[in-house]
Amino acid sequence: MKLKHDCVRYVLLSLEAQGIGMLQGVQLSQILPKLVNDQYSEDDITYTFLQLLDGGYINANYEKYVSGFSLIVFDITWKGHELLDSIRDDEVWKQTKKATSTLKSVSIGVLKNVASAVLTGIIKQKTGLPL
Repeated sequence: MKLKHDCVRYVLLSLEAQGIGMLQGVQLSQILPKLVNDQYSEDDITYTFLQLLDGGYINANYEKYVSGFSLIVFDITWKGHELLDSIRDDEVWKQTKKATSTLKSVSIGVLKNVASAVLTGIIKQKTGLPL
């Protein structure tokens, strides 16, 4: 399955907005109905959560069973917040996607670096600061 960058952004923004989990955590099965929409299927969102966990972008407890799995989501990690803060702004996201659109493969790390460069450029342009 392919990791959709727009879905990564959507899931992180949604987690932050909803204040998911924190101390006791929330089952993925409880979160899914709130996140599934015309753009992202249950499979898209589930896969994104699993990849965000694997990449260290969220804190969650994952257990695999013969009949399926359990994922309890607690919160976004520091690394996850760094990624989200670099891609949060709609204009930064739009320019980041445009800058990477001709490439066949872009890792989340590269995406974050491009977004940070775009953000730095916008800040320079608006403030004149030599960043």
